[in-house]
Parts: sequence; structure tokens; C-alpha cells
Amino acid sequence: MATRNEGYRSQRLQKRRSQRLQSWQAVVLYALAAGVAFCAVLGAVYLSRYFTHGKEVAENPNYLAYVTVGVGESRRQAVAGLLVRDDSTATVTFFTVPRSYLFTAEKGEYVMGEDAIVSADASDYIARLLGVPVDYVLNLSYADLAALAGGSGLYVRLPRPVTVGPEGSAQTFEGDFSLSRDDIAEVLSASGGSGPDEALLQQAVLEAAFKAAALQSPEKRDAVVSDLTERAEGLSRDDVRRVLDDLVSGRIGVERLPSRGVVSQGQFAYRPDPEQILARITRRSPRYDAPYTVVVENGTGEVGIGQLVAERLAVLAVDLPPVRNAASFDYRETQILAGADALGVAQDVRAILGRGVVLSGQELAKDMVVVIVGQDLKAKDLQ
Repeated sequence: MATRNEGYRSQRLQKRRSQRLQSWQAVVLYALAAGVAFCAVLGAVYLSRYFTHGKEVAENPNYLAYVTVGVGESRRQAVAGLLVRDDSTATVTFFTVPRSYLFTAEKGEYVMGEDAIVSADASDYIARLLGVPVDYVLNLSYADLAALAGGSGLYVRLPRPVTVGPEGSAQTFEGDFSLSRDDIAEVLSASGGSGPDEALLQQAVLEAAFKAAALQSPEKRDAVVSDLTERAEGLSRDDVRRVLDDLVSGRIGVERLPSRGVVSQGQFAYRPDPEQILARITRRSPRYDAPYTVVVENGTGEVGIGQLVAERLAVLAVDLPPVRNAASFDYRETQILAGADALGVAQDVRAILGRGVVLSGQELAKDMVVVIVGQDLKAKDLQ
């Protein structure tokens, strides 16, 4: 009997072990299946992005902010500019809006900058010019600008002499000169000189103000920014802080809104430069949605050649993802592969570069163009 009981217990123990083993095997198989499924999905997403060159869905940190100074202040003319943050190149640019800039109103009539920048519809004028809406509108006073600049005054640099002010009391500025905080408003709001002189002086003074702000101690700078953030209206505190921090960051460049000076019927005006506006501002907007995408690939291995090509193509109304390397560096001739609906864009690319052969990109999405840079394109031809 003892032998029989021992045999029965042995069979039950073996059966339990077998059941536990089967359970663990099932768990492992389910885990492996889940892992394989996850990898398959991840691989499908990667391959889809590779072959279709799909757009990234990550949040875009870029923004466009329309900033005014002195709107509504008595006996003073306002100044304004467009702050453009481009996170991909780690740059922040403040594009000043000259008072002689020529905007287009909703019904097609022209409006000079001095009227447009103080209008309640100012951001609409800017959006119509850019083809995309601005993300933030921030209104500062001249006192706010002086507070940001700090108490040591400004050091302004001019590349040539400028004269501003009404006839009989005009004032000439030249070279490097100092400007006290109390004089910032008077100089920036001065009018009566030529359009180019006004625009150049505004650009130089604003650049000096932003540099002076960056040179303050972090504690003083933060205190001023915090105070202005608390008092600002129309924007959330986080958005105001974001714009102000970029204004005083010390890495901001200041230049005129892309334009060309013309004289018509004896009156000077800055006419917009649409290609440069698209290349330098519009495509930086997180709301920019181009109908086509052009991907540039470096097929030579020469450092920087792909980026030079992308910069030349920035005048096209297309999305330009970051430049990447081609499958090899053996391409002797530039290839321009066009999706089914993108042949016209491919031909535009060929015309701009002056090199390359246009081919059918059957594996591409219909609105895609892939430019594989070959050895026939040299850096000297693109600069």
C-alpha cells in the first residue's frame, strides 16, 4: 500500500509540475507575441515614414510673435516688429516693420506701415503678408522697453550716418554713440527723415536695447521680465514669459522685414519680398502647411552641401524636413525624384539648382520630391 500511495503522489506532483510548466510557457509565448506585435507596429511606422517621408507629429517649438512698442502713446509714433523663433537652427530674429512698409488690406488697397502697425487689425495685416497667422501679439510701452534695457543706457552702432526729424530740427546720428534710457522713446518715435534712415535707426536702437537687456544681471533681468509678465494683457503668463525671455536672451538678431525699397511718384516705400518672407519667416511658423514636401539627401558625403541646397530651395512653397544622408555617397549626378503629382515642383527644383535630372519616384507619396545631391553640385554654385 505504501508503494502504491507513493506512486500516486509522484504522479500528482509530476502532473502539477507539467501544468505549471505549461502555464509559464503560455505566459512567455503571450509576452513574445506582444513584443513581436509591438515591434511590427513600430517597424511599420518607421518604414512608412521612410518611404513616404511623412511629416513629424512632434510639437513644433517655433512661433511668430508680433511685438509693438508705444502704440497709443501721445505725441509718439510706435515701432513694431515680428519675433521669429526657429528652434531647428536655435535662432531668434526680430524683423522690424518700417513705417514706410507697404501692406495690402483685405480688399487689395495699399496701407503704409505707420498706419498698419497701430491699427486694431495690425496682426491681420501681418498674417496676410505672411500667409499664416501670428501666434502671439504683445504690446509694450516705451517705458517697458526702457525697463528691459536697464539703467546703463544703450550703445548704438550705425553702419552709416542717418538723419531723422522734421525739417528745421532734424538730427543726425552716425557711427557708435551712447543713448540714455530717457531718450529711447524720442529717438525711436522720431519721424520726418527718409524711409531708409528711419528704418536703419530703429533697427540699430532696438538691437542695442535687446543687447543691453541681455547684459543685465540674471536677477535684474528676471525681475523686470516677471514684472512685465504680470502686467501684460491679452496673453497667458507663460506665453508672455516665453516671448520676453527670447527678446532678452542675448542671441537675438535684428533686421528689417524682408523688402525692397522703391520710389513711386516721388514717394519712397518698402515693398515686401515674398520669396524671402516665405524662406525666412512663413516656413518657421508651426501653422505652415505646404501642399508639397521636398526632402534633400546628401549623396556625396561633402559636409554641408545638403543644407546649402535646402537653403536655396527655401523660396519654394514646400515643406523642407531636415537634410539627411542618402543610401550612399556615390552619386555623380543630382537626382530629383518626383511623386505622381509633384512633377511641376521637381522641375522648379531643377530650375533653381541648375543641375540634376528629374526622374519618376514611383515609391514616393504623390506630393513628395526627393533631391539626392550629386557631385555635379558644388558649394560654390549654391552660395
